[in-house]
Amino acid sequence: MQAIHLLDETAGRRMPMKPPHGQQCNGCGYCCATKVCGLAREHIGAMEAPCPALECEDGRFLCGLIRRPGHYMALPNDAADPMLGRLFAQALGVGRGCDSSDP
Repeated sequence: MQAIHLLDETAGRRMPMKPPHGQQCNGCGYCCATKVCGLAREHIGAMEAPCPALECEDGRFLCGLIRRPGHYMALPNDAADPMLGRLFAQALGVGRGCDSSDP
């Protein structure tokens, strides 16, 4: 598999390889780097990959719409973050394995 050159938050670090479709997520970021999900299109107007809500922390990519939706949705405060994060995680199928097609 080739490196994903469109991501600049890695500071040159080597990130995890994409797991096979259906296997446990390892935070590689491939899904959000190559395609913008419906939630990002609807709630933050993202139209082109990589998703602007893709965050990198401790060698893993994470969905910012799950972690801090108020920030990306420009809400006045973060009071709704826990509830929205849970809803977005459920809608995205977090915990059900990698849903990105194998390249």
